[in-house]
This record gives sequence, C-alpha cells and structure tokens, in this order.
Amino acid sequence: MHFPEYYIKNDGMQRKNAEDTLNMYIKKMVWKSNEIILDVGCGPGDVTSDILYPLLKNKINQLVGADKSKEMVEYATKTYGCSMIDFKVLDIENVNDCSFYSNQFNKIFSFFCLHWVHNKVDSLCSMHLMLKSGGEILLNFLFINPLAESYKFMDTEWQKYIKDVKQMSHDLDARDEIKEIVIKAGFRIINLESSVKKFTFSDLSTLLNTLKAVDEMYSFLPEHLHDRYAAHVKEKICQTQMVEICPITGKAIFIYIPITVHAIKD
Repeated sequence: MHFPEYYIKNDGMQRKNAEDTLNMYIKKMVWKSNEIILDVGCGPGDVTSDILYPLLKNKINQLVGADKSKEMVEYATKTYGCSMIDFKVLDIENVNDCSFYSNQFNKIFSFFCLHWVHNKVDSLCSMHLMLKSGGEILLNFLFINPLAESYKFMDTEWQKYIKDVKQMSHDLDARDEIKEIVIKAGFRIINLESSVKKFTFSDLSTLLNTLKAVDEMYSFLPEHLHDRYAAHVKEKICQTQMVEICPITGKAIFIYIPITVHAIKD
C-alpha cells in the first residue's frame, strides 16, 4: 500500500463504508469543544479530509491522520495538509511510536485498517494509551480480509512471496474474540456490531483494481510476474464466494462483513 494515486482511484468501497459508519455513529459520541482527533490508517488522506473532517470541523481543534506508510503520509500532507489537518507516520503496532502520543487524543477513528494488523491486542492497547480519559474509539474493519483469504489458496509458485507480506492478518473467529481483545486492551464497549454487506463494482476488473491497490504482494514480486499474479488473484478471488458476477450487466457484487466497534476509555 505505497501507491497513493492508484489507491485513491480505487477506494470507492472504503469511502462509502467510512461515510456510512460515521453518519451512523457521530451523533452517538459525546463531544466537547476543541477536541483532538486521530485517524489511524489514513492512507493517502482522502477519507480523513473529504469525509471525516467535514463532519467534525465544528467540534475539533486538530485532526491528525496517521499511517505506517511514509509514501502515503507524504502524499496526504502535500494534498490535504492544512492548519486543521496534519499527517504523521505512525505504526499502530509499535508501542514506542504510540507512547509519544500518550493521553493526547479525545477520539480515535480507524476505517478498513485493522484487518491488515496482525497484533490487534497491542494495537488496541496503543489506542488506549493515546486516548485521554473519557476518550472514544470508533473502528470499522473487515471480519475476513479477502486478500489474506486468497493467499491461503495460492499455488506453490507464489507462496515464497506471500511469506514476505508482513501484514498478513489473523482472521478473527467470532464476535466474542473481538469483544475479548477490546476489553483486554482496557476499553468499555458501547456497541459492537457486524453485518453482511454488498458493494457493487461496475465490473470485475474494477473490483480487482481495488484489491490490487492494497495488495502488498506487488511490493515483493518481480515486475515481470505482475500480470501473471494478477490473473491468479482473479481466479482465487472468484473461488472465495465473496464475489457475484451479474450475467446480464457484468457488474461484480462484492460480499463482505464489516465490524464496527464503538468503545470508551473510562
């Protein structure tokens, strides 16, 4: 996930999910004046600037977008940085990085990020550390990471490269496991919900471009293998039963299960 321009061209599903989640939960959160907000996994900054900020601009003093990718943060700073919005390089799994922001934020948001994070317990503990007392988190991520799922079924030819993908996620087994790790990190859960959703892409190629934009494999694969790998991903994704192709329109319907966690640091 180091190609911000390509990501922005293919993040319609991420934007829609973030917008839907925020519209549902913003009014359920307790707001004071001049709050300082963190957006974890901000990527190229478009969701932070275009969706999150307009909803919060009358409630906050500062909005910080954070991402572990230097390339993403540099792009976000250049494109969206302003007096109210700042972007920082931050690895949510690195306790030393996060301790620098101890007790600094009133709210922490994260959209479509945590399904890439291997150590969710440490990451949630870091969020707890960075929040002020009474602060809230609103997290939205996938129950099953479609790329991680497809990696499991890749042919032997690709397995040596899959080992290099550092952010292979651990698919959570159940809502109870998610609840357990949130509580273990020190939070009191206000709401935790999940549901099956569908997002319609104009065609299968558009869906595959969305997946390619977040697929770390392209950082490790020799360039001459990219096209053959893309064809293999197409085959495996179609076998995961996460995709329905309309035989009449050719539209690709992606089936996914987002999880939303709203919790507080007492």
